[in-house]
Amino acid sequence: MPTGSQEGWIASAAPVHTPEPLANPGRFTVDRLLPTRKPRVDRDLGRLHVAEFLGYCALSEVADPYRLDVDREDNTVATDRAREPGLEVARHHQSMKPTRIESLLAAALLVAVALTATTARAADPLPSWNDGPAKQSIITFVEKVTTAGSPDFVPVAERIATFDNDGTLWCEQPLPVQLYFMLDRVKALAPQHPEWKTQEPFASLLKGDPKAALAGGDRALLELVMATHAGMTTVEFEQIVKDWIATARHPKTGRLFTEMVYQPMLELLAYLRANGFKTSIVSGGGIEFMRPWAERVYGIPPEQVVGSSIKTRFEMRDGKPVLVRLPELNFIDDKGGKPVGINEHIGRRPVMAFGNSVGDQQMLEYTQGGGGPRFMLLVLHDDAAREYAYGPALGLPDVKLGAFTPALYDEAKKDGWTVVSMKTDWSRVFASEQTPVTAIDVLLEPDATMLRRAEANNARLLKAFPKGFALDATHRPHITLVQRFVRTADLDKIYAAVGKVFASAHVSGMKLEAFKYYYAPSKDVGVAGIVARPTSELLELQRDVIAAVASFTVETATMAAFTSAHDDPALDALMIDYVSTFVPKMTGEHFSPHVSTGVAPREYLDKMLAEPFEPFTFSPAGAAVYQLGPFGTAAKRLKEFDLKP
Repeated sequence: MPTGSQEGWIASAAPVHTPEPLANPGRFTVDRLLPTRKPRVDRDLGRLHVAEFLGYCALSEVADPYRLDVDREDNTVATDRAREPGLEVARHHQSMKPTRIESLLAAALLVAVALTATTARAADPLPSWNDGPAKQSIITFVEKVTTAGSPDFVPVAERIATFDNDGTLWCEQPLPVQLYFMLDRVKALAPQHPEWKTQEPFASLLKGDPKAALAGGDRALLELVMATHAGMTTVEFEQIVKDWIATARHPKTGRLFTEMVYQPMLELLAYLRANGFKTSIVSGGGIEFMRPWAERVYGIPPEQVVGSSIKTRFEMRDGKPVLVRLPELNFIDDKGGKPVGINEHIGRRPVMAFGNSVGDQQMLEYTQGGGGPRFMLLVLHDDAAREYAYGPALGLPDVKLGAFTPALYDEAKKDGWTVVSMKTDWSRVFASEQTPVTAIDVLLEPDATMLRRAEANNARLLKAFPKGFALDATHRPHITLVQRFVRTADLDKIYAAVGKVFASAHVSGMKLEAFKYYYAPSKDVGVAGIVARPTSELLELQRDVIAAVASFTVETATMAAFTSAHDDPALDALMIDYVSTFVPKMTGEHFSPHVSTGVAPREYLDKMLAEPFEPFTFSPAGAAVYQLGPFGTAAKRLKEFDLKP
């Protein structure tokens, strides 16, 4: 499951009761409601699924700038056009009050309403980038080429962005990751090749000296590639890579190589895709080395990965058609090869190109050579404390692989390319950087029975309203048990404690009854779902999970505990308060499990709710701990548990 695939609640369902007064009474104002992307919006039964409120507004085509106010004293909503019932957030029931925010929704509404603002106001699209010329150059360029009517507008089909991989998207020092793969492959194959003990470059690799092995230059590297990457089918090689990348770790940090990905670049990839760009990797690394994991790590599918390759041959083996990898070089996708690879694999000249070394120079030059607006960016590694410092531009240490030369730096400045200082422009380098406190969400995932019913209902809703969201990897249903602030250093202890609870509770054997549909309205549409009855077993599980986590919790934290912050301190404060008070306000008697299924017009949903609902029984099939993101989303999976049958 890709990171960020789960959605999170920032307010939980509760029986109707008088809400506690909100702190800091006053008026909170959002200047504009403007759909900026297609996130899912989901609320139900007094529980606001904040990450989906923007979808409400987008789907309702709320795009005209106007002011919407939330009165913190009387928990009501108003606009400059007078009070509009269509924009109210209220629990759907037979006697809905048009202007009151029921139950615990007042604080949640503030966050949800703010979520409908423009990207700049709702959430910083590049939160790990420090404010400055580099960050602003990206945002300014994207805004001008995606604004309809702008003289620089670029049609969606032409929005191509290419990224180098090593040193641009993930760490390439002290050696590129694929070289460590080759080292481990040589060790694994050595028993079949006793001659390697004395034959270079294999002998040096077996002695643990990869730099000496590479002293032979391109010839030595090519020999290593052919010995370790050929002789098997493409399917077999893909599995070899998957198995290796799942456990291989960086020699200095001890982190998985897939955790050595640059968080600012992940945010940039997401930002560009949200604005209609097709993002591709164009790397000197092996194309079939990157394809098995690029989608999971970067969100870039295999067909958008361009890289170096060896030749393959079609064969029939045991009556099955296969491609066999041959020990012959096919294409080197580096330096001048990158524009060639782009032309052959992508077929369009990029509008934006990103790199970090002389190996990327020609790709950026090729991008700049096209007509119309173009954007080129180079990452300068100048942060020895958080990663590595190397150049030799600006007097930084020289390296053999991944060099950023003074000549390249001069060309970048002369031609107006953006040069990113890792030390100055990035507030955070790796997604896996630890903070003292982590905001977590312990959740359950429903079984195939619920998923089938949810997917069937989702298909029905999509047919009625194609603009709605589909249940897929980015909208996978879940049930939150608890959200807490915990000490990051104790995460492994938390996984162990929660794991014991799940193991002893026989979670997958629980039987939950789904008994009706619901929907939460917004103007002319609503978000629908299936409601389940909380059982004594489920409530006991929730209590046990809360108890298991209790000794590791802290009372409150900053937004550093989340995957990223909002750009509005008021939203940060609301989110922090919500997690801090989750247990007393959102669990136990206030807990109401449900699964959201889609969006449709309210008239259609009224008819659906009037239909007989055939109750069914389902069980939890999975459990996990996620780190919370902005607006209460379960943004990053930290731990997944195997539930006993």
